[in-house]
Amino acid sequence: MEMERINDNTIRVMIENNDLKERGISIMELLGNHDKIESFFYSILSEVDVDHDFSDDDQVTFQILPNKNGLELFISRLNEDEQVGDVINNLMSYAKNKQDSVDDVSEERRSQLQQSDDGEAHPMIADKQTEPVSNILTLKLPNFETIITISQLLRGVTVESDLYRYDKIFYLTLRFRNDDLTSDMLADHKAQVIEFAEESNQDMDVLREHAEIVFQDNALEEINRIF
Repeated sequence: MEMERINDNTIRVMIENNDLKERGISIMELLGNHDKIESFFYSILSEVDVDHDFSDDDQVTFQILPNKNGLELFISRLNEDEQVGDVINNLMSYAKNKQDSVDDVSEERRSQLQQSDDGEAHPMIADKQTEPVSNILTLKLPNFETIITISQLLRGVTVESDLYRYDKIFYLTLRFRNDDLTSDMLADHKAQVIEFAEESNQDMDVLREHAEIVFQDNALEEINRIF
């Protein structure tokens, strides 16, 4: 386990899979049961905060980012004027800066574009033969394990996916590639996943602004890789 000081208020802890195994904890538990695992987070804080910079009176937030070797745990102390959402946004920016490439196409624009085989974006053309089916679906998940089921169900299907956590509830957004699916196939895929999760009318702007982003763009792919 390694520790890095990001700034005066944030510590980054790299926890490998072996570290989790030694503590009898799995990534699934960390992502799926925030209340149960809180004591684990504080035990990590006590290990890495050797200088006792974080006092017992400090308001502390925890954010985890899974990776192929285990996970990164960000421990942040909130200032009086700082909100939890601000910390999450800062951590997401930090994670994005580590990526090799950044997709700067907005989500609104993305839903209006269709990706062709040559990698160029083209306007989406509605299917004139059948009534078009929306290629975007937002699901309210009953528990974290549900996304594992859905990721296995849609394995091999080209779909962009985001996983959010908002008010202790997980939301999964799916954006299917229309050029890969007929309207009937799209309807079938949507019907299958709705068997395991409730279709949600949660406003996407609310999720983007206020929810915690667990995985962006490739949630199903990451879940399949981890589990």
